[in-house]
Amino acid sequence: MAIEKILKFIWNEFIYTGHFLSLGAVSIVFTSAILLGIKITWDCLLVVYLGIHSAYLFNRYKELKIDLSTNPERTLYLQKHIKYIPFIISFYALLMTVILVFFNKTSVIIFGLVLFLIGLLYSIFLKECTKKIIGFKNYFVSLMWTLLIIFLAFYYFYPLNLTLILILIFVYLRCFMDTNFYDIKDIESDKKENLLTLAIVFGRKGLLRFLNLINVIALLPIILGVYLELFPMFSLILLFVIPITFYLLKKLEIEKINIAYLSEIAIGTEKISWSFLVLFGKFLL
Repeated sequence: MAIEKILKFIWNEFIYTGHFLSLGAVSIVFTSAILLGIKITWDCLLVVYLGIHSAYLFNRYKELKIDLSTNPERTLYLQKHIKYIPFIISFYALLMTVILVFFNKTSVIIFGLVLFLIGLLYSIFLKECTKKIIGFKNYFVSLMWTLLIIFLAFYYFYPLNLTLILILIFVYLRCFMDTNFYDIKDIESDKKENLLTLAIVFGRKGLLRFLNLINVIALLPIILGVYLELFPMFSLILLFVIPITFYLLKKLEIEKINIAYLSEIAIGTEKISWSFLVLFGKFLL
């Protein structure tokens, strides 16, 4: 029983505090580095992990009361550890800065910290823009995820070229789809806040049809990159995320399904799968 409780604690900590989504961000950067031919190092991946995890943890800390109605399991879990969250966020932010300084990445310190602060500012007041601009939340959060690739380029002095642009488009479209996927569980709470998310504007069924379309379109930059010989041939293995996503979207059509829990697992799993897919493809070829 003791082992079972420990495993349950680790699982809840991993899912509800945002570690799973943070690993998804690491996978995005790792996968992009492989496609761009960048020899990525552990320090870059750790900085990305710390920055994304801090931003997500702050967002969940800030919106704890709002999330109670749509994600009670996560909210109740976080409430048990609420007094530690500000210290954890501060420690992660400090550690992230120390790593950048230690590895003499002065050229990206400002960019990295600005990116981190924008993530925090979104939770404080930028989210309010969605009350006036339809889908602002979706566009903005997707952009924040995509800027991780710009961070990667800065970190390793990678030039701005067509290859990088195609990666940016691919990541933006996939993340845009995921942010909308995640918003389905928040429809009721977002309505109370008068937010004009696409999930509210389109409705659940309309949004799912839209996301199925984006699911296919998002892979076109990869196909184009391979055709133009900008990406290695094994990049096409990423096409397997299409049926994975179709399956997850199909699951959302089930009215009684726990959307909040599915969202926590599904989005992280889909992004983490990118790394395994490209590594498998690279190994085969």
